[in-house]
Amino acid sequence: MENFLEIKNLHVKYKTLDGEKTVLAIEQLNIQKGTTFGLVGESGSGKTVLAQTIMGLLATPPGVIESGEILLEGEDLLRKTKKEMEQLRGEKMAMIFQDPLSCLNPVFTVHQQMLNVVHAHRNIPKAEADKMINDMVRKVKLPDPERTIEKYPHELSGGQRQRIIIAMALLCGAEFLIADEPTRNLDVTIQAGILKLISELQKEFRVTVLFIANNLGLVSAVCDQAAILKDGEILEQVPAKRLLEDTREPYTRQLIDAITPDTGETHHNYNPSEIILDVKNLKKYFPVKNDFFSKKGLSVKAVDNVSFSIAKKETIGIVGESGCGKSTLVNTIMLLHKPTAGEVTMFGKDINHISGRELRELRKQVQIVFQDPFWSMDPRWLVKDIIGEPIRVHEKLSMDEYVSTVQEMAELVGLKKDDIFKYPHEFSGGQRQRIAIARALSVRPRLIILDEPTSAIDVMSQAQILKLLDELKESMELSYVIISHDLSVVNYMSDNIIVMYLGKIVEQGAAEKIFAEPKHPYTKALFNAIPDIHTTSIDELAIVKGEVPSAINPPKGCRFHPRCEFCTERCKQEEPQMHMVDGRMVGCFLYES
Repeated sequence: MENFLEIKNLHVKYKTLDGEKTVLAIEQLNIQKGTTFGLVGESGSGKTVLAQTIMGLLATPPGVIESGEILLEGEDLLRKTKKEMEQLRGEKMAMIFQDPLSCLNPVFTVHQQMLNVVHAHRNIPKAEADKMINDMVRKVKLPDPERTIEKYPHELSGGQRQRIIIAMALLCGAEFLIADEPTRNLDVTIQAGILKLISELQKEFRVTVLFIANNLGLVSAVCDQAAILKDGEILEQVPAKRLLEDTREPYTRQLIDAITPDTGETHHNYNPSEIILDVKNLKKYFPVKNDFFSKKGLSVKAVDNVSFSIAKKETIGIVGESGCGKSTLVNTIMLLHKPTAGEVTMFGKDINHISGRELRELRKQVQIVFQDPFWSMDPRWLVKDIIGEPIRVHEKLSMDEYVSTVQEMAELVGLKKDDIFKYPHEFSGGQRQRIAIARALSVRPRLIILDEPTSAIDVMSQAQILKLLDELKESMELSYVIISHDLSVVNYMSDNIIVMYLGKIVEQGAAEKIFAEPKHPYTKALFNAIPDIHTTSIDELAIVKGEVPSAINPPKGCRFHPRCEFCTERCKQEEPQMHMVDGRMVGCFLYES
């Protein structure tokens, strides 16, 4: 097959206060026409710089392209003028970004933005442009395209926004797409749909794709060839389907080994009788603000009749799509929401009947590690103040005691003492997550909420963070609640898991049992939508039809029935109750005797 994109002797440097730093040194990289080429590497390896250089978007300065060629069908992109590159972007090549919300203008409708793309490259009447837009929106399988494109970006779900970005990328006939981790921030079920969509569109439009990822499972499922990038250099290129067998580089083996293992082992190093949190029939409804057109008394049923408990040194994993109630549930645990109904007993105290100093002391026992460590830190603060903020709130220490305590926390999570006198931007993603963990530990809590603790970091840093969390759990006798879209992380960390759908628990029990043999149709769908290093084809991934219904007006009967392939008339009328099935609780009529 002929090469569509060739990169030869490309050397890119960045000018910094410490002198010039080489960020790319690629001697040869070939991408064949009509294929999907995977580029894998840690954060800081140069993946995004390469994409920016190809697209002509590299900031110069600080970037400096010292030498090389980037040949797109024989034409050197580095020799093109700014105006020529502007014309090529859209007509010949386009980019699908990681966060679609960040590249859509919030003040314009989707239709206005797509119309701007067409008019930038095509001198055609508006009626013809509208037809192009509607046809492309149908191609990316968005329902009711005429109404969808008249919405603003914030009115669409994450999966819908990503489909809009894909439509915009293909709108003017682009033959080369750069997909920069296009599914990183999406639910696993939506991720599978986007991956299949990209694969289908690639075949239909005969486009060539450069797929950037740090997940080797995605690369093995989606790509034809894969290249491993480390410190700006290509270490090796191998057929993606034979990634496990063909690799010869120790670093590639490290990337493979860093993928969270499916342990299958029991983690039960805790006493189930030492309950620190007991939740019974918890409900949290949010009233909908009434206006002229809405009915009175409507509520968002974010959490609806949920019961579970957490023991000392136990880890509970909570999984489910966006909108299922995970965040509301943990916010109630953290005493940020007052329950609508039900009981929440924490460390022997009913949170509905405490206030003042007693409530403040209880909040000290529950801390959180957020999804994106960079955005959860004030960039103007030193690490000393970031880690020490909870200490200032809850304890009275002298300055020497304060600094000493903060340094102790920093060392506990693998940082150096002097690191506390730096700013967040001076650290890598993995190091910033360690700072976030140190902040959570600073007041010696007993329960920590881990909200997507590894989603914003690369696979190598992820393995290190998970190992650190395991060690801290044992040494400090902590209990964890972990929320994650990455079910392999949940499997690795959890003793028990809760599967939620539209505010309700549908399956609950020991992690090793549920991961070995899921019972509820929704749990099966979640697990079947996840690619791993052994996935060799995108066709192996399952897609859950439809989208999560509104929590304001959930479906009658089983809430999953509109999307379930096993749905019966009974499912549409009656709500299934949780009952024991093979050592776990399941809410489904399929297993009733």
